[in-house]
Amino acid sequence: MNDSAAVLTVAQLNQCADGLLRDGLGSVRVEGEVSNLRRYPSGHQYFSLKDENASVNCVLFRGNARRAAPFADGDAVQVGGRAGIYPARGQFQIVVERLEPAGEGRLLAAFQRLKKQLEAEGLFDPARKRPLPARTHRLGVITSAQGDVRHDIERTLARRFPLLLPVTLYPVAVQGAAAAEQIVAALQRAGEERAVDVLLLARGGGSLEDLQAFNEESVARAIADCPIPVVTGVGHESDVTIADFVADLRASTPTAAAEAVSPDGPALRQQLNQLRARLEQRLARRIHEDRARLEGLAGRLQRRHPRQILERNLQRLDEQRERLQRAGRLRLERAEQRLQRARLRLAGASPGARLNHARLRLDHRRQRLQQVRPDRDLATRRERLHRLDQRLRSAAQRQLDARRRQFEASRRQLHSLDPTAVLRRGYAILSTEDGGLLRDAADVNRGDAVSARLASGHVDLTVVRSHPATEEPQ
Repeated sequence: MNDSAAVLTVAQLNQCADGLLRDGLGSVRVEGEVSNLRRYPSGHQYFSLKDENASVNCVLFRGNARRAAPFADGDAVQVGGRAGIYPARGQFQIVVERLEPAGEGRLLAAFQRLKKQLEAEGLFDPARKRPLPARTHRLGVITSAQGDVRHDIERTLARRFPLLLPVTLYPVAVQGAAAAEQIVAALQRAGEERAVDVLLLARGGGSLEDLQAFNEESVARAIADCPIPVVTGVGHESDVTIADFVADLRASTPTAAAEAVSPDGPALRQQLNQLRARLEQRLARRIHEDRARLEGLAGRLQRRHPRQILERNLQRLDEQRERLQRAGRLRLERAEQRLQRARLRLAGASPGARLNHARLRLDHRRQRLQQVRPDRDLATRRERLHRLDQRLRSAAQRQLDARRRQFEASRRQLHSLDPTAVLRRGYAILSTEDGGLLRDAADVNRGDAVSARLASGHVDLTVVRSHPATEEPQ
């Protein structure tokens, strides 16, 4: 034992060891299986990374956990971070800064290289792709015989157009080492047999590794070489494979692919009903026009009958006789009227008649003078002014009442829109640490701090679990 060596505390010794590891190893990348995963309300996550022979403790702090891919016990992951000692326990650990599923990076790089190569060769060119037939009478489906995808496609076809028969199934493995080879063989077989109009290549969702068969170059070239139009429905809407780029049509899901290749039964039925209604309308209009034309011809024939012509001439003769008699009576009446007017003018020109006319005019003016009384006219005008004053006061009161009702309605509306009134009914306004309003559960993670504003005061909270509104996987 060296007595001259400085005496260290346990904490100092652990700190020295931590510094030596950080300086000696620096950043490390380790691949292994996750075990003993523990997530805390603070957002920090602790787990062990193990292989067949050893294990190492890891800590993933909240800030880095937000950027890490989702993982669970038993997942194979690749982590990057700093190796060191946890001084409080003297425990060797890795402070994880990056975490991704093992193999994802390699598969993604291969995906990008193949995509760039095939795009340069023109396999993704829209001009190369074949149009789907206007009506699909025979459909081929390349998928797993035991998976849910097959049943989803059959249910979709039965719902949309049950008469789409037959459907030829080409069973293949959609995952694993033999999947790509079986898919290529199914495409080649369908192209040789020419027994279907359209091919539907489908499988459910999964990870990049699960969908690897659809990212193989052999599958892409088999789709491009297939003489039958190919429609892909691989994974969920967010999943995109090399096969989707090469296919003649890419659908977001297997169900959407089945809808794309099958006629819309209800729409066709509606179209047929519309055509039937138009045909019935045209037939009814044609019958109506022919009936009107027939009736017109019958009328013309009847009008040209000799008896009809004789009756019309007799009627015209009666009308002319009546007109002649009426004209004679009218001339006689006019002569009598002229004679009567002459008699009246002769009688009115006498002095006695003029004197009587003057007396009548004098009596008429005397009566008009008696009717003009200023006192009675003044009383009438005062009564009218009183009525106008009452109408003005009534109109002013009605307008004032209307303005009061409008003011009261605006006051109630303003009160209903008051956010504090909502809070007094038991609601709360959530905001994040930076003060922004929280509207979507996807904007927070477990362990995040949020603030809840109440009608009186506020409460600081910590997220235990969030439930974003996402599409259910198939």
